[in-house]
Amino acid sequence: MTKQEVLQGALALNGSDKKYTVTVDGDKIIIETKYRGSRMRESTFRCIAHLKDDKTYTESTYDFDGYRKQYGVRKKVASYCLDGSKEVFDSKEIKKVLQDYLDSCGYQRIVNKKIIALCISIPVVVIVAILIAVVISLTSESDFVDTNGLENFALTEITRNDILSKDNNYRSSMVSEKHSGRHTNIIGTRLRDYDYDYIRRSFGKIHGVMILQATKISENTLTLNINSSVESGNAEIVIIIDGEYYCSVDVNQDQSITLQDISNKEVIVKLAGEGAKMKIDVTRVY
Repeated sequence: MTKQEVLQGALALNGSDKKYTVTVDGDKIIIETKYRGSRMRESTFRCIAHLKDDKTYTESTYDFDGYRKQYGVRKKVASYCLDGSKEVFDSKEIKKVLQDYLDSCGYQRIVNKKIIALCISIPVVVIVAILIAVVISLTSESDFVDTNGLENFALTEITRNDILSKDNNYRSSMVSEKHSGRHTNIIGTRLRDYDYDYIRRSFGKIHGVMILQATKISENTLTLNINSSVESGNAEIVIIIDGEYYCSVDVNQDQSITLQDISNKEVIVKLAGEGAKMKIDVTRVY
């Protein structure tokens, strides 16, 4: 089987009787399921297999509960049903569906043997010291210098092309998030975690570009109410329609933007921050 045949064949794992969904994004096969880690909070477990051209693949997993992402998750926990009963959720069972399929297609999962050997041969104290050094090196990037003054929030380093790129990345600290409401017609996994009627985020500091909210509806009109406050640093809020720049939204204000002729178009709200300490709310009405 070719890699493309394996990718497309993975979609046959779906079924109305299954507790999981399988999607394909480029060279990646994504399997995910939802469960309730508590009676009030729904969580999403996701396993991603990235297929290589040499009949191998790498695997990554994470668990997202709406407030934080936990990577490398392997859990067996109680899942609360809506009627109050409990059942066991085992992430290994979900991963095994994808692993068994790729095994049957002749694909082999890549395991980093160097890391395994290192953990066996080096004393724990030395490993801890190495990990601390890595963390320090990753977090020791020089702080952003705000050259345009405390009252001017215009970006000085991040460009429009940086914001429009799909390969956004950012680093942040002291983050809080809240969301509520329904999902729209967003397809695939890349934007699903941002598809809510209401999203609130606050940052002790954010530097880089991130997606705040995503919407795809059959209606022609969408209103976005965007409220933000910036204490320090620079920030820009941008609305993108089907990958094209539409407008920027003034920060440190309450703004209401009504979009027309957006039926079945992908509307994305992005935030670009340069060392910004800020809060932002996005509410959609359609």
